[in-house]
Amino acid sequence: MKTDGTIGLAGPAAWSHSFGENDEFRIAAANDFESRRAAYELVYRLYREKGYAEANESRMWLSLYNLLPDTVTLTVLRDEEIVGTLTVVFDGPLGLPADTLYGRELDILRGSGRRPAEIISLGVADEDRRTSRDVLVKLFNYVYLVSWHLRGATDFMITVNPHHAAYYHKTLLFENWGPERCYGRVGGAPAVLLRLNLEIPDRAVAEPDVKELRERTHYRFFHSHEEEKNLLPRLEKTMEPMSEEEFCFFAMGETDIWNRASMEEKVYLSGHYFTALMGLEGDRGGFANAPAAVPRFAETAAVA
Repeated sequence: MKTDGTIGLAGPAAWSHSFGENDEFRIAAANDFESRRAAYELVYRLYREKGYAEANESRMWLSLYNLLPDTVTLTVLRDEEIVGTLTVVFDGPLGLPADTLYGRELDILRGSGRRPAEIISLGVADEDRRTSRDVLVKLFNYVYLVSWHLRGATDFMITVNPHHAAYYHKTLLFENWGPERCYGRVGGAPAVLLRLNLEIPDRAVAEPDVKELRERTHYRFFHSHEEEKNLLPRLEKTMEPMSEEEFCFFAMGETDIWNRASMEEKVYLSGHYFTALMGLEGDRGGFANAPAAVPRFAETAAVA
């Protein structure tokens, strides 16, 4: 197993889409241990460089929301090295990560019948401005495909540094949805909540004559409506939920996510990873005391 930021794709669920001047990039869903770990490690490294993340032994950036079965992580590779990633979390019983800061603002959307999804763990490693833009645009194009067409979300939510908000306003037509607040998750850095009505990119793609949407935004780089029809069935087949073995590794083996989870969160997760948790349970009193010592997935898989 590779653990140096390079990953290999193999098998029927390993479809990816090439892009770039020489097709040097590939975008794909992270659907196995290697690709998920590479994504978490990339975000950790980038957030450490920006002062958003404190050092930890796992050298990964993830939370309980990464473990949810509906969560989808996308990655961009160049020469088998991961250079970009983002994760989308869909609203459900445990809410969204932004609820800790913007619960009231999110409830306004929910109360009007909207189905928000939150973009988290966004990172692009390439320092070249043009390349970074291309990678970012492709990530947003595909997270839109996943969220709007395959999962039925109606809005994107994202917390960003206030200095970056104007970029999202101008290039993707996000709007302000929550005031500036200190976000403890990223070292107390300032954050604002932005919202994008997903009818906007849908209209930009489905109605190519809407020039004001396409020519002045990144939507001019999105796949056409006809291209979407070919991509969506193949993309859907690649979206594999985290396996029980992966869950054990990411929740208990390398992080303390399970130990820090509330009882409500543990009960919810147990409904999806029941077999794994029963195998680790130390007594009959429930899941709260599942032992921290779990099989070392990375080491046992390293011989493959």
